[in-house]
Amino acid sequence: MGQGTFEFFQLRCFVAVAEELNFRRAAARMNMTQPPLSRQIKLLEDRIGLTLLERSNRWVRLTPAGTSFLNSASDLLERAEYAVLTARQAERGEVGTVAMGFVPSAALEFVPRIVTALKEKMPGIRFDPIEMMSYEIVEALLSGRLDLGLTRTTGRNREIESDLVVREPFVLAVPTNHRLCGPGMLDLGALDGEDLVGYSAERGGFLRETHRALFATASIVPNVVQEVSQTQTIVALVNAGVGVALVPRSSMSMQMRNVAFRPVSIPPEFASSLYLNNAPNRRTPMHARLRETILETFRADGSLA
Repeated sequence: MGQGTFEFFQLRCFVAVAEELNFRRAAARMNMTQPPLSRQIKLLEDRIGLTLLERSNRWVRLTPAGTSFLNSASDLLERAEYAVLTARQAERGEVGTVAMGFVPSAALEFVPRIVTALKEKMPGIRFDPIEMMSYEIVEALLSGRLDLGLTRTTGRNREIESDLVVREPFVLAVPTNHRLCGPGMLDLGALDGEDLVGYSAERGGFLRETHRALFATASIVPNVVQEVSQTQTIVALVNAGVGVALVPRSSMSMQMRNVAFRPVSIPPEFASSLYLNNAPNRRTPMHARLRETILETFRADGSLA
């Protein structure tokens, strides 16, 4: 009874002989001479306790055991080569799985842009984008459930590294039959007393805070008729004629029949920011390459501040 253990080199020798059915050609394929090749085959047979090859001076053929062993040996060698390949790809940051949380307002334009860039530049990465609120993203980054997060504010935690990737102005979403619907730049004062659809206190987050600061600075008081958490819902309410709304410029990608978008004269410090937040202890080549790919994507179209 053989010991049942063998080396990968012996497997490669056996596969070469089994496929060539000729020791001379197999030895040339393995870049060695025939005697050591024959010794490796004999060692393999002794260790597994099976005769794999029948030979004569004129021919070589597989035994039934050899035919079965060839299929398993070839598969084992392919798996070993694949394991080495994927390990090298992982070392270079070319393969892996990444989870990124994102605030709903980033879904319209920025998340699709990231997905497209990663499919092109890092096809070996499995990318899982998950819609979440900002506080949920921060919690998930700190707990390790997320690798990255797109939020309207920084992570507000020293353990989270944040990069500003977008500063987009607000535009006015207005019903097409509204008196404020027209060409040219609109003065912000025109919103004083106007029916406004705004962001809710519970989940409106940064966008609500920015609006409140903006209105206070401009000394105007819109008539807030409805508050909701999602930009998509706000624009849908404008489409229904409920009121007008200040939304990030990326909202213009939503096309609704009764909604027009108009630029508004707003001080540049009141803008809708977007940050790429990195989870603590993510210092692998894959994460470094992923972060740089995302930053390059925003630099390329001028979104990166």
